[in-house]
Amino acid sequence: MKRILIVEDNRMLSNLYRSTIAMAGFDVEVAADGPSGLAAIRKTRPDLVLLDLMLPGMDGLQVLTAVRAEPDLAAVPVIVLSNSYTSERMQELWEAGATQVLVKASTSPKMVLDVVRNGLGGAK
Repeated sequence: MKRILIVEDNRMLSNLYRSTIAMAGFDVEVAADGPSGLAAIRKTRPDLVLLDLMLPGMDGLQVLTAVRAEPDLAAVPVIVLSNSYTSERMQELWEAGATQVLVKASTSPKMVLDVVRNGLGGAK
């Protein structure tokens, strides 16, 4: 079973994403801030990460940069979700190695699940 880590400080959203993804047959864990998200990535070695951009402790860009700097984590797909996008921030995310960038306000939980499946090549 593929392991998904959701790094999201909004409890309602993280519960919604977790429920949707778990019901599809994935093992799902949640971290509520940047430092615990990075620690969970290092510890659990998820198959895919859903990463909020605006997080307490360290933001999503800092987490993404740290993940991409570690050779044994560099290939993990990281899907960034946020409502706070400027063209400059988008460019930073792509340059830092985001696999995909989604705008929360226009992305349903079903769409997030589809992105997770695509990010894993359709595997469970």
